[in-house]
Amino acid sequence: MSKEQNQSKTGSGHGTLSLVFDILKRQISISADFLTLLESEKQALIDMDMNSIVSLTSYKENELAKMGQLDHSLQEVARQICDEENQDDRIIKLVELLPFMSREQSAELQKYQDQLTDLREKIIDNNLINRRFTSDTLGYINDAISLICGEISNDQLYSTHGQHRIMSAAPTLVSMEV
Repeated sequence: MSKEQNQSKTGSGHGTLSLVFDILKRQISISADFLTLLESEKQALIDMDMNSIVSLTSYKENELAKMGQLDHSLQEVARQICDEENQDDRIIKLVELLPFMSREQSAELQKYQDQLTDLREKIIDNNLINRRFTSDTLGYINDAISLICGEISNDQLYSTHGQHRIMSAAPTLVSMEV
């Protein structure tokens, strides 16, 4: 089937393809904003600014929902272009749209896909950094609480069976980092 037949089969081929590009531009914009949001979250974690962390978490959830909706919309448009409306469970890759595009559109699609891939990889990396920082910080706080509570409760205590026991003040995590 020729490119013209495919485009006429999908309705307004150019209009539908332009919708793909509009969605990709919005995904790039939201992803760039999300990356900035993760940087703000990292700073709030460093500053231990709980109000900001709570606010940013809520905002992140909203932005993730927008990304998910755009991904869903892109799949719906891709299904229309590829004429696969009955296969709702199969994920259509952007490369499958190339036969329906001109050379210029293909180059533009590749540019947007590269930008989006780069942003999403950075998002994954920054999210991992923030998660590790949070986990490490919670470990340090837990160690500090253990040390403090251990010093306070280092007195001999009686167990429920009436035997003496001594509370351990040893931290659960010892950091080797400098």
